[in-house]
Amino acid sequence: MSKKNNKIMTCISPDNNQRTNMVCELAMRCRLATIRSDARKILKHSVYDIELSEAYYVLVDDFNFRESPSTTQRLYELAARGIAVIVGCRKLPREFEFLCDTYYPEHLM
Repeated sequence: MSKKNNKIMTCISPDNNQRTNMVCELAMRCRLATIRSDARKILKHSVYDIELSEAYYVLVDDFNFRESPSTTQRLYELAARGIAVIVGCRKLPREFEFLCDTYYPEHLM
């Protein structure tokens, strides 16, 4: 990946394992990890496991955009500042599409 678009990078898949693998693959492409097992070590299950005010990156395998609008806004602000924000979700609500670069299984595998 050569240039970051300053959006939330979103991996979309209904399958949990596939979504986790996609987030790890994207983390490797962004050079946050060198191998998939390293990416799994820094991956969090929930965005609430991360202190967003001190984060250098955000790697989450399960995120719901509608759960907390303030958290979604904070993630977008981090992405706009150039911090890598990579989240996985089951499906992306239409109203959040403009905030995200979306990745589907056929793009990353």
